[in-house]
Amino acid sequence: MRRLFRAIQPTSVYDCVFATAMVRPVAMSGRQKAAVFQDWSQETLQDSIVFEDDAIEIISNIIGVDAYEADSYRRAFAKKHDEKILEFVERMGNNPRRAEAMAALQELSGFGLCRAHAVNLGRLIWALAYQKAHNPEQFWRANLKHCQGSYRNWVYQTEAHRRDILTEPGWWHRGFPQGLGVQQKYLERVNFAGVIANGRTFRGKNGRYVTFLTLGTNYGEYIDVTVQRPFQYRDGDIVSGSGVIRHQNNSDYINCTDAKLWTFSQWRKENFYE
Repeated sequence: MRRLFRAIQPTSVYDCVFATAMVRPVAMSGRQKAAVFQDWSQETLQDSIVFEDDAIEIISNIIGVDAYEADSYRRAFAKKHDEKILEFVERMGNNPRRAEAMAALQELSGFGLCRAHAVNLGRLIWALAYQKAHNPEQFWRANLKHCQGSYRNWVYQTEAHRRDILTEPGWWHRGFPQGLGVQQKYLERVNFAGVIANGRTFRGKNGRYVTFLTLGTNYGEYIDVTVQRPFQYRDGDIVSGSGVIRHQNNSDYINCTDAKLWTFSQWRKENFYE
């Protein structure tokens, strides 16, 4: 989501609404998403499924039915009801948009987001961003009390500590361990190390796994790393490795194949850069 917002660079509530829908699997294919990242405009959204509601409009336009009947076909694609899908295909006939429509609608079996839910989430994100920018002290105090996000607890504690807000006891009071950060080896090849702030493992349609990590290297400084395999980790661990810097969708990340896991005590005994 962090990289998605960097790519879109939202300037309005609507952009936030769009982003919350785009992060779901239903929202466009990988190639379509990449095109939108490169050219974020209304024209790139034409005939695309971003919200589940967009599928209703596409179905309605192609076979000439009202929204209620179109929604019944949308649900058929979402639930993989073959008989109803075949009925839709027969009604399309030789429509010139047939292949494009089927490719988009077959993605509906993934997890999508209706426009109403996306609007609520987008408005919430916009309001939180405003509070973070204009009322940072109150924002981080509220985070310490109520936030249960995907980022590790130390991230919220550290950001609050930077603003002289009382936090839980922890290593962030003593500072980040030495040796974290990014060090260039040659050309685009770098060594890196950081404390795990966020991460998830994803399995593609080809069966290959990739682990996406966000690592903290200092107060307010983070790097994104992709590990080309399943990678198990624990809260508060340090990840180090080497890789190649890639630039995509207005964001830099390190593509790595040799990531290694350390506890804080292990890291202090054997610093990666020593």
